[in-house]
Amino acid sequence: MSNNKKHFEDKFSTEFLQGKRVVVGFSGGADSVSLLYRLMELREDLGLTVEAVHLNHCLRGEESLRDENFVREFCRQYGVSLQVKQIDVAKLAAETGLSVETCGREERYRFFEEVAGTDGMIATAHTLSDNMETVVFHMIRGTALKGLCGIPAVRGNIVRPLLQCTREDVEDYCRRKGLSFVTDSSNLSTDYLRNKIRAEIIPKFFEINPSADRSFDRMITALQKDEEYLDGMACGLWNEMQRDGFLSL
Repeated sequence: MSNNKKHFEDKFSTEFLQGKRVVVGFSGGADSVSLLYRLMELREDLGLTVEAVHLNHCLRGEESLRDENFVREFCRQYGVSLQVKQIDVAKLAAETGLSVETCGREERYRFFEEVAGTDGMIATAHTLSDNMETVVFHMIRGTALKGLCGIPAVRGNIVRPLLQCTREDVEDYCRRKGLSFVTDSSNLSTDYLRNKIRAEIIPKFFEINPSADRSFDRMITALQKDEEYLDGMACGLWNEMQRDGFLSL
């Protein structure tokens, strides 16, 4: 993957976090371990209150329980307040007609919002590597400009401090800090389209361009600015059309 002299700490975004109560989506994987630990390091400087939440999707039997136990022990060791919930996502997905991935995501964010309440920021551990995969995923399925913009760094009360960090940066940080983490075996299966993109398609980009992640980041940043500008123009025109009880054309 690409060489970049900036360390994880330099790429970690603290925008919108000053003085906040931050609820961290904590799976126990390398990304979320590095996110939680870095926020703990910054607690004093930024005046943060840091909490963690873990949703056990009950999809991987003993491995799901292993992850939950790891999360509980990590938070106990570092004195982090933790809330855990178990949901049989496969069963719920079958009942609602949603895919397991979609159902899991919806339940995660519902739980995060519930814990964050009205005063908390939700921090998720999406990285630049995730963003690349998301853009390719959208391209394959067909998308307009919005889909090419990838994962937003901020959406409402959700922040993603790792969006400038690659998976390599995250794992390097964990090594330097002596942090252990768990690995989700389902990430290795190419049955899911997103995993297939990660394992088979993304490496081809790096064969062509060793700095493909930085190239994607520049593209995403430029397209996000275009999207923001066009949204602003559309909203302005819409507001100009408003009249008392009707629209002026």
